[in-house]
Amino acid sequence: MIALSQPVFAQPLPETAGETREAAIQSGDDWGSASTPFDQAGGAGRFAEMDPWQGFNRKIFGFNEFVDRYALKPAAKGYRWVTPEWLDNTVTRFFSNLGDIGDGLNYIFQWRWGEAGNSLGRFGINTTLGVAGLFDVASDVDLRNTDTSLDVTLGRWGVPRGPYLVVPILGPSSVRDATTIYPSSYLWPVSYLEDDLARYSLAALYGVDLRADLLDLERNIVGDRYTFIRNAYLQRRLMQEGKDEEPALPDEDPELESDDGW
Repeated sequence: MIALSQPVFAQPLPETAGETREAAIQSGDDWGSASTPFDQAGGAGRFAEMDPWQGFNRKIFGFNEFVDRYALKPAAKGYRWVTPEWLDNTVTRFFSNLGDIGDGLNYIFQWRWGEAGNSLGRFGINTTLGVAGLFDVASDVDLRNTDTSLDVTLGRWGVPRGPYLVVPILGPSSVRDATTIYPSSYLWPVSYLEDDLARYSLAALYGVDLRADLLDLERNIVGDRYTFIRNAYLQRRLMQEGKDEEPALPDEDPELESDDGW
């Protein structure tokens, strides 16, 4: 599965890396070099210490990669193929607008009133002037889009993160983050729809749209996929909790733009 992050680049993989990676996905074992750009920034030991259950996590990661390769990614590619770019962007803005509600409430729980006003202000403006979030009017009046979560809220109140954990289908997480999956659903407006078909259809559309948006980001992944995605997830969480800074991003490597078929 793909982490939501802006990763950085290293040297291109050798031609045999794809075959090694393919075998590893099916066996659940390690593959490739464990070196990632986050390691180059000095975070290798720190992130590895957060992952004491790596043997178990890699097996779940292998299962997730299998599901992604044969179900989620094909669906995302099909969605992108039949959906015009303007409509794809509109769907993304619609769900981003819904997410601003949960972000705003979490910022209140974090006692970050400026960010709370920003997110709730975005929701109000985009829901009305932006026609239910189909247009991002709020950005035009300098209300930037920022993300947070219940996991970050708990972290800012001192709840320990616990070990890194890979969750089936959902991907990178932690013990603390995994415990917020169910309660976080109450901050998602779609869950309040009474019609089951509408609720499940919107949830499916959200998942496919999100996976489609990650098709370009996955080109950035280099080295050991498991290590890269883990480090990217942990780096993002530390940034959201205000405990770390975002690493600098070099230019995209054109040699990584080809589809490796995973």
